[in-house]
Amino acid sequence: MKKAIVGVVIACALIGGIYTVMSLEKISQGEVGVVYSMGSGVQKETLAPGFHFVGPFDKVKEFPISQQQLVLSNNPTDYNKKEHADWHVDAPANGGMVKINLTINYNFMADRVVDLYTKFNGMDGEAIVDNMVQNSIIAYVKEVTPQFSVMDIYSTKRSEVGKSITDYLNSKLNEEYGINVSSALIIDVQLDETLQTKIQAKEQAKQDAEKADLDRQTAQAQAEVSKVNADTEAEVQRIKAEADAERTRIAAQAQAEANNLLSNSITPELIQMKEAEARLKHGWVTTQGANTVVTNP
Repeated sequence: MKKAIVGVVIACALIGGIYTVMSLEKISQGEVGVVYSMGSGVQKETLAPGFHFVGPFDKVKEFPISQQQLVLSNNPTDYNKKEHADWHVDAPANGGMVKINLTINYNFMADRVVDLYTKFNGMDGEAIVDNMVQNSIIAYVKEVTPQFSVMDIYSTKRSEVGKSITDYLNSKLNEEYGINVSSALIIDVQLDETLQTKIQAKEQAKQDAEKADLDRQTAQAQAEVSKVNADTEAEVQRIKAEADAERTRIAAQAQAEANNLLSNSITPELIQMKEAEARLKHGWVTTQGANTVVTNP
């Protein structure tokens, strides 16, 4: 009897353990869980990240509400892998076709996931993206790119193209899939050989024109420098000549003033004084008489 009781207890414990394990559900960080109960259908309240007890026969599907990244590329390194399926977008543009590699940053809107679960027959977020959203994104990108030229997408307006794709995807995916797109970023753009040759020729012509314009500007600048140097040298010579002429004028004026001063200083009295000095120095005697002057040494 005791053995039977122990057996029942053990069986109950096992059943309880199994029930507990079957009822324990983990919701990953950055996601919410949608619960479907066999009895009551889809529950309106979602499960937050962490562990939760649910019915053993309830189904729980997760939807990422934190930012996720979808890569569409033909380069495996964009997926951090050595091999990967080619998911690039063959996009029409004004002037030809381009191959675009891009990343889409998105998240499911938390208040839409319950309706999405019902709308898509119990699919979780990952399944919805893989089976529907990805193909829709490729189609919508192809609706945006014809607004731009090949050169716009290839080089000059990538950021503008990315913004246009982001805005258009939001206008479509918000309503259809309850998805918000934070950004669509172009990783790389590839051209076919013919377009590549044309683009390279155009770029070369542009570079040649820019070089010619730079050479012209350089020559013009050098000419301006030469003119400034010549004008400066001429001005220096003019100033020097004026300075020399002014020095000559001042010297001549000083000489004239000296001569004038000397001429004005010679008077009869000065002459007599000088003669007297000479007589005293050399012992000369001057005698006057009968209108004759005789000087003896």
